[in-house]
Amino acid sequence: MTNLFAGIQISKNRLDFCIADSAHQIKGSHKIRMSSPVSHSGFIKELESGFRALIEMSSIHIDRVAAVGISMPASLDHRSGSVVCSTSMPWLKGLNVKEELASRLRKFIVLDTEANVRAFIEHKLGCAGRCSNFILVLLDPGVSAGIYINGMLLRSRRGTTPELGHIVIEPYGRKCTCGERGCLESYASPDAIIRYYLKHRKHTQSNGVSINDLFRLARMSDTAALNAFYKMGNYLGVALINTINIIKPEAVIFAGEFSKGLNFFLPAVKSTLDTRAYSGLSNGIMYKKSAIASGAVQLGLLHLAKDSYTKAYNLKICDDIFII
Repeated sequence: MTNLFAGIQISKNRLDFCIADSAHQIKGSHKIRMSSPVSHSGFIKELESGFRALIEMSSIHIDRVAAVGISMPASLDHRSGSVVCSTSMPWLKGLNVKEELASRLRKFIVLDTEANVRAFIEHKLGCAGRCSNFILVLLDPGVSAGIYINGMLLRSRRGTTPELGHIVIEPYGRKCTCGERGCLESYASPDAIIRYYLKHRKHTQSNGVSINDLFRLARMSDTAALNAFYKMGNYLGVALINTINIIKPEAVIFAGEFSKGLNFFLPAVKSTLDTRAYSGLSNGIMYKKSAIASGAVQLGLLHLAKDSYTKAYNLKICDDIFII
């Protein structure tokens, strides 16, 4: 009986595995510290060995697993399952994760970005359930987005996903990790906020200042910290104007570790949108923090694997049994 679903969350230095039944009750989990960079073949081997270790640790027969959902910090060709590019893991470029892993595990594989997975589960179970058009902004630690239009995830004809973090907001600005100049990620990341703070304090060295230090200082009403968050919010607002002018979302939802500073940068985002969005298009937009904070990616991957699998094979699930 194939009634289990697995998820693999890929980050720069770690692989997180989980497995659950069709009611999304977790049956096992496993984490691996990953050495980076590795070769394409070495990376696929790590994914396979981690998955098989999860199966063994959970005392589950591998044939019971119907599908595996995978999230990656990369720009993806969703249809083919290939990595177009990745600023945090550039050595992954060109790897067809979906095809390579499917041939090794002989499982149905669905691959997507973390921002899309978070947007998917936010629409299914979170605060965007009643929204047909919304933007989920993922701040963790770069900037990315999952965008819903007419109740569906936005993808290009090739299946690639939106790249909010690489919208150019300063044509001749700072060099981005992607190689271009002036991208949003260079102006709305934790590193950027620390840079604004140090400049206000007239320091040239970081002196060990972290983003958590700035959260703490902002809560204490430190002027330099508050100004740094406000500046970041202005830049984020400028980037969001372009999307809002096109799709007129009902909500903008913020997710990721960095979204805990929402109260410090949201006023600047709203102010920028209210004054610069075309013809009042920002009126009535709801601004919210993700309603699914803990385990959002894990939950999203499990739901995505199950939904994609049942849709692909035109199945229904009743009491853990697939019905054709």
